[in-house]
Amino acid sequence: MSHAASPAPAATCVGEDAALVDVIDRLLARGVVVRGELWLTVADVELVYVGAQIVLASPEAVRASWSAGR
Repeated sequence: MSHAASPAPAATCVGEDAALVDVIDRLLARGVVVRGELWLTVADVELVYVGAQIVLASPEAVRASWSAGR
């Protein structure tokens, strides 16, 4: 499957806000994992731990990943 080269952001959008939209579009097209951890500690005693992993991707990227067997 061949993909056409995407035009440069300056050619398709104008301004810094449009560049942010282009970056988000590219991230969603490929997929990204965001991971975070949070500890609530009082007097060196860990009271609460919260961990999260979030996968952000377009449906097409998820389908392509599953069909490729990754």
